[in-house]
Amino acid sequence: MTSEVQLDLTELEVLLAQTTRPVVKQTLNELKTRLTNKLTQIQFAAAANAAPSKPKANPLRPTLKVTTYAYDESENFVKLYYTVNGVQNLPADRVVSKFTEDSFEVTITDLDGKDYSISAKGFAHPINPDKSVVKQKTDNILVMLKKAETGTWSELLKIVQQKKEERKRQDEADMAAGAAGDPQAGIMSMMKKMYDEGDDDMKRNLRKAWHESQNKQGGGAGGAGGLPGMPGMPNLGDLGLDL
Repeated sequence: MTSEVQLDLTELEVLLAQTTRPVVKQTLNELKTRLTNKLTQIQFAAAANAAPSKPKANPLRPTLKVTTYAYDESENFVKLYYTVNGVQNLPADRVVSKFTEDSFEVTITDLDGKDYSISAKGFAHPINPDKSVVKQKTDNILVMLKKAETGTWSELLKIVQQKKEERKRQDEADMAAGAAGDPQAGIMSMMKKMYDEGDDDMKRNLRKAWHESQNKQGGGAGGAGGLPGMPGMPNLGDLGLDL
C-alpha cells in the first residue's frame, strides 16, 4: 500500500511540473495533499504495529519490593545500588523507569518468574528527570539521580533530613536549658546523645566507664556520682540507657 501511494505522488509531481493551467494545478495540488496525508497515516500505523509492546506485570507472578540500597554520590549524581540477582541477563525493555523532580520508579518484569518494584519519593533536593538514568549491572540495578544543582546531599529523603535537623535542634535546646539551669542536665543530655548516635565502640566505652564508676563508688572512692577521674560527671545509669 505504501509503495502504491508513493508512486502516485511521484507521478503527481511530474504532472505538476508540466501543467500550466491554474485550475488543473490547483486540482493536482489538492490531490497531492490528500495522498501525502494518506501516506503519513499508513507509515504511522506500520510503525505502531512494528514497535514491541511494553511488558505488563502478570498478576500471577509475585512482585517483590526492593527497598535496601547502597549509597554513593558525586558533585553531579546520587547513585543508588539495589541488589537484584541476575538482572544483567534481562532484556532492556523489561526494565522500565520513570523519574520526576522528587521521585523515581523502576519496574522489572518477569525476572526468573518474579516482578520487582523499586521506588523512592520526596527527595531532600530536586533532580533533573531528563538526565537521570537506570543501568543494569551484574546482580545490581544502578539508579543514577542527576542533581538539579551540584553539591553534597546530607540525606536522600527530605523527611529523614527534617527529622535529623529537628533532633539536632532539640539536642541543642536541651543542652542550652541544662547549661542555664542545671549544668549536669546539659552534660547528661550530651552523653545520652553520644550513646544513641555512637557506634558499637562508643557504646562499649561508655558502658565500661559507667561500670568502672560504679565499682569505684562501691569502694568508697567517690560520692560525687561521676566518672572515674572526672568529678562532677553524671552517673550514666541516670541516663536511662541500656547499660
